[in-house]
Amino acid sequence: MIIKKAILHILDFNSDVCVFSQKELDITDYGTGEFIEKHLTKIVEDSAKKEGEFLEYSVFKQSLERYVSGGSDFTEFSTGAGTLLYDQISQADEPESMDFLVCQFTDENDEYIGLLLLPNKTAYTHQVESGDDGVANKIIRYFTLLPSTSQKISCYAIVSMKDYKVSLCDKKREINGEAVEVLPDKVLQCTFQPSARETVRMIKKITSEVADEYGANSAIAVSRAKNCIIENSEQSVPFTPSDLCEEVFYDNEVMKKTFKQKAMEVDIPAKISVENPKVVKSIRSHKIKTDTGIEIKIPTDYLENSKYVEFINNPDGTISIQLKNIGKIVNR
Repeated sequence: MIIKKAILHILDFNSDVCVFSQKELDITDYGTGEFIEKHLTKIVEDSAKKEGEFLEYSVFKQSLERYVSGGSDFTEFSTGAGTLLYDQISQADEPESMDFLVCQFTDENDEYIGLLLLPNKTAYTHQVESGDDGVANKIIRYFTLLPSTSQKISCYAIVSMKDYKVSLCDKKREINGEAVEVLPDKVLQCTFQPSARETVRMIKKITSEVADEYGANSAIAVSRAKNCIIENSEQSVPFTPSDLCEEVFYDNEVMKKTFKQKAMEVDIPAKISVENPKVVKSIRSHKIKTDTGIEIKIPTDYLENSKYVEFINNPDGTISIQLKNIGKIVNR
């Protein structure tokens, strides 16, 4: 990752002061460069970010296109973005003071614009004061501390300067009594789909619900869904909810139909692509918890392999889980 430009604007709603910087940050300064790079790295790898596309009337996109084509400079572009953000946040029922970091960076040979909303934090530190009667150590309160590099920024956007694809994460704010995600709805004016993490969570939930509804083994059904996601991820092939239910409920048309209906109700994307490494890693294992308090963590692809795991339906309605071909047990 190479940071090319960065600028910081102050949106202070406590004192109702908006300070737009006229100069870029010195990214050659180690502390400044490290701060920006560490936050950008976390954002790029974040499994919670959503993918989106600009609407035709997006004012922000028009401003970005003008900057990319050389019609404006970086400071002018960032000030315009800051003004859009300030105008919207100021209308919130409880406006949150923040610093607005705009940066241009290169990652894997592609160029991006990053918009980071850095909420101001309150913290305490000491201060040494000297007077005629001696030295006094005091505790003072700071209202405008930035998030540390170990903290996760929850509101941000990354825009490709090549194809103008948007990746973002935001939270809802109350504006005139309405819950609004300011970045996609008001500032960027873009559509967005659920994040990879949200999509996987919804798939697991409705797969389990459908299996339970028709008396099927929900652990095996969810493991099939996970394996389908993993296989398509490894091949970088998008798939549809219909493709998924064909893999999971291949022998039951009623369950397929129910799954498709539920997928539409929760707005699972028509084309699913889960490529975030953290999300894929999280579904390579499957955790089972019984009503007796026993927890078992099993590799997802083992659940349908009777050589290693077998689910046995007992005459009394209970279920037994048999683990097979174990050569060694390690206590942890």
